[in-house]
Amino acid sequence: MKSLKTMLVAVNAKYVHTNIAVRYISQVCKEQGLDCGFCEFTINEPQFNIISKLYAQDCDAYGFSCYIWNIGTVLKLCKSLKKLRPERKIFLGGPDVSFDAEEILSENPFVDYIICGEGENCVADLIKMPPDERCVLYGERIEDMNLLPFPYADDDLKRTVKGEKLVYYETSRGCPFSCSYCLSSASSGVRFLPLERVKEEIERFVKSGAKTIKFVDRTFNADKNRAIRIWEHCLSLEGETCFHFEIGADLLSDAEIDLLKMAKPGQIQFEIGVQTTNQRTISEISRTMNLEKLAKNVSRLKNETNVMLHLDLIAGLPCEDFLSFKKSFNDVYNLSPDVLQLGFLKLLKGSALRKNAGNYGIEFCQESPYEVFFTNDLSFDDVIRLKEVEDVLERYFNSGRFKETLKKATGYFETPFDFYLELSGYWKAKDLFGQGVKRISLYSHLYEFLKDRLCEKELAKVMKTMKTEFEMWHSSGVGTPDWYKIY
Repeated sequence: MKSLKTMLVAVNAKYVHTNIAVRYISQVCKEQGLDCGFCEFTINEPQFNIISKLYAQDCDAYGFSCYIWNIGTVLKLCKSLKKLRPERKIFLGGPDVSFDAEEILSENPFVDYIICGEGENCVADLIKMPPDERCVLYGERIEDMNLLPFPYADDDLKRTVKGEKLVYYETSRGCPFSCSYCLSSASSGVRFLPLERVKEEIERFVKSGAKTIKFVDRTFNADKNRAIRIWEHCLSLEGETCFHFEIGADLLSDAEIDLLKMAKPGQIQFEIGVQTTNQRTISEISRTMNLEKLAKNVSRLKNETNVMLHLDLIAGLPCEDFLSFKKSFNDVYNLSPDVLQLGFLKLLKGSALRKNAGNYGIEFCQESPYEVFFTNDLSFDDVIRLKEVEDVLERYFNSGRFKETLKKATGYFETPFDFYLELSGYWKAKDLFGQGVKRISLYSHLYEFLKDRLCEKELAKVMKTMKTEFEMWHSSGVGTPDWYKIY
């Protein structure tokens, strides 16, 4: 039977993102002599443009990689593509279709096949011997990761680097922990690429000129010795590559932190999922975390190394109300991260928490990304207020343009959270949310907000600092704001 000419389709959240799944599958298929390529788009591209490009490919089969951020777009694309190419096969794979595959297949007649689980070998089998009837296929778990090819072909890696995209890379699959909000709760065990192969491939990325390598391992430092050896290798390489890891900060040892002191500014980034500091919540979500050790290690990383720190919080977790989240926010904010991501609980398909949502009174949107509406402890009004806090936090704190200004300004409020909550109230009163507020206008809005809340002496101290930071980020050609002339 003739194999199908196949196009794998990734619809990413942003231009800078890359999809490693379609790369792995494409490479596996090519190793078996199959005609299988891939293409990438973003959810922000006009769907007509995407459909036009897929139609022009005129493949026998199209496979779409499905996640919470793109499933709605993917289904619309598939429906249109089937009308234009009715004889072509369409299949879906990825985490957002792996846990209710039969239902999705039943509700979407334009989809021919759904692949659940790891798709590398399953897609190759589908291309070689396509089933005659619509059905769900189950991918085989790949125990030996060394059987997988290097996901980036030479020409693909050149294009990725030239486009200044993030290079996604995995050295392991699985997670030793089982947090109930995460898909790690749906599987067990961790599988690793051989260490020497990892070193060789990292060196290949660096030599290609990659700006940022984002390791997608769920808890990179779960194996301390392995993490140390990989970090040693990364730090030994010449070049300007930034290495981004998701780690468990409470797992860090003194040896790891001492090694990280060697990192140059901008060379290492850590993403640390704190999520909450409420001990009862930590227990309810089956999370293993030593908060005292986490705080100590984050403090050491901040004060003794050049590692950039990105800390995460999740609003809407079980047993955490508005006041409890306020405490979690302040606890994490006071650790002085470079970025503080305030996220909202998403009830992922296949996660233990989605299955047990009713136990906590969790109501959530049934459409992707399945975000929380309210819980027994957090009302929808609370969620709205936290969304507004998230907005101003992102504009001010996470922009990095107000670092010293915010240190001074938040000190005049009872807590950092109170500052952002009041600031979000100012934005709401001025009807600024949802508006295209320019970056340069953020300074004037912050001044207007503070001038009614601080005494003149306090305001002057903050404004002098903001003036200095304004000058750092903006040239004289942008014009002089009114507040700038006063101070």
